[in-house]
Amino acid sequence: MQKLLFALVISIFPFFQIFSQSVEGTLQFAKEQFEAGNYSNSVLAYERAIYFSENTSPDTYFKLAEAYFLKGNVERAMRFYNNASFLEQNIEQKNEYIFKKCLAYLSVNNYNQAIITLGAVNDFNNPKANLKKQYFKSIAYYLKEDYNQFQTIFDDYINEMNLNSNSAYLQANEFNIKADKVKPNLAMWMSVVVPGSGQLLYGNWKDGLNSMGLTAALVGLYFNYVVQFSLVEGYLVVLPWFQRYHKGGYMIAKETALDKEEEYRAKAYGQILKLHPGLF
Repeated sequence: MQKLLFALVISIFPFFQIFSQSVEGTLQFAKEQFEAGNYSNSVLAYERAIYFSENTSPDTYFKLAEAYFLKGNVERAMRFYNNASFLEQNIEQKNEYIFKKCLAYLSVNNYNQAIITLGAVNDFNNPKANLKKQYFKSIAYYLKEDYNQFQTIFDDYINEMNLNSNSAYLQANEFNIKADKVKPNLAMWMSVVVPGSGQLLYGNWKDGLNSMGLTAALVGLYFNYVVQFSLVEGYLVVLPWFQRYHKGGYMIAKETALDKEEEYRAKAYGQILKLHPGLF
């Protein structure tokens, strides 16, 4: 029933240029629409061509997958990346389809599946494919925030590519070392003991000085209440406000540290992207 409905829909597909065309003409139209950035039209044309084709080529499935991916429908793209890689006999081309599928998984933050997908790459006696596989796998672990596994794989890749003195590699290492040195819990406890100090440690001068000044003012106000009125009144009136701003301050200190770590990781990632094997 579904196939009959689909046949009806595509048979009245409102692009009259296609209606009377052959499969080859439909594929050409799909390609033109793709190149023009009209991915929805391209998808419909490729789907129609596939439906009426006796033998669909891996390349057509791949192009449909690409159109779906750029259209934003990654789930459908995965299906046709699979079809393309399953049917493709040429090892080099098959590997390229698998790498594209890996990138699609990375784009939706499915890092584990991206790593599993790379297992299908045929890199036997194929150093080029092996290097690309290492690079993509290191990227997946980096985005997964498994930095130990990333470093192990990435260092092997760098050694094989002889990029130990490359400026991008050196800068990436420098930023990652800085990120490793960031201690969010230390920043938090510093601000617990001395309000504002944790923020100042990682360069958040505005919040740090604000927290320091505000809590100092509240402490002064507390003692003023104790002297002017009573210990109990100072406790009841001032202490709840002190606790509120004190807690807010040390939580901001931890967030500041986490933001700084993320900043370093992002800068490192920018340098890592410059080390793609296709650039050398």
